[in-house]
Amino acid sequence: MLSARDRRDRHPEEGVVAELQGFAVDKAFLTSHKGILLETELVFGVILVSVFAYDAFKIYRTEMAPGASQGDQQ
Repeated sequence: MLSARDRRDRHPEEGVVAELQGFAVDKAFLTSHKGILLETELVFGVILVSVFAYDAFKIYRTEMAPGASQGDQQ
């Protein structure tokens, strides 16, 4: 059975920490030109997907369910 002392003396690369090392954020990379470009592409991609999803919803609402957008105009 492991005691508290054994757990404390482990190397940091064991266990969960070793699994999460690949996902660490490097501030030097994010402030470089490539990092800024990557951030810009990510934001633009999210905005583009949002616009396409909204457009698809509006097209569906006007073409496939015309009663929902027109209301009671009779």
